[in-house]
Amino acid sequence: MKPNISQLMAQMVGEGHIKLRERWSWSWGTHEQCDRLFRQIFREADSTFDRYEHLPEYAGIIDWMTATDDKGLLLMGDCGRGKSVILNLVLPVLFRMKNRVFLPVHAQDIGKEIPDGQRCYGQPPTTYLDRLLHTAFPAIDELGVEPMINNYGEKSEGFNLVLNAAERYHRPVFLTTNLTEEQIYNRYGERTIDRLTHLCRTIHFEGESLRK
Repeated sequence: MKPNISQLMAQMVGEGHIKLRERWSWSWGTHEQCDRLFRQIFREADSTFDRYEHLPEYAGIIDWMTATDDKGLLLMGDCGRGKSVILNLVLPVLFRMKNRVFLPVHAQDIGKEIPDGQRCYGQPPTTYLDRLLHTAFPAIDELGVEPMINNYGEKSEGFNLVLNAAERYHRPVFLTTNLTEEQIYNRYGERTIDRLTHLCRTIHFEGESLRK
């Protein structure tokens, strides 16, 4: 009798012996629907802007919302144009609409231990880096300001560890950064640029800050 491969693989996944790689393709509706949804969430999530201004960069987010196309988002460029609002406030709402949890980590916190009140029930003491290594949707705000990870005297870039896991398990990555491509290359290496191209859709934010 031939084995039922689907049942066998499901059992192996349940036992933690394998993790399947799946194409990640979501949509929140038509382009018009996504445009309205983005504007509504952004306005309600952050009222610190003097007034809402729909920037040209936001078109890239809306295009991604219509079809994620197996990629996360790399939001890079000038300050004060909504990158962190999108990562920390807009995207968590969008993911909640899909019954998924999206928990961004600030880059400065990567090596820190998660406080008791922020851990899931029964979760052992762990760091924010551990969370990024195991979540299905790793998200880092302000990449580039984090310190090196010190592991028993041996220093390494925690971000590269996150990308290793994301590439291994085919996870979309979500980032904001004020670094340029050249600065990312100089700090994290050539291979990182290649991985980001594979895992993220890059959207450049350019212009004056909207915060007065």
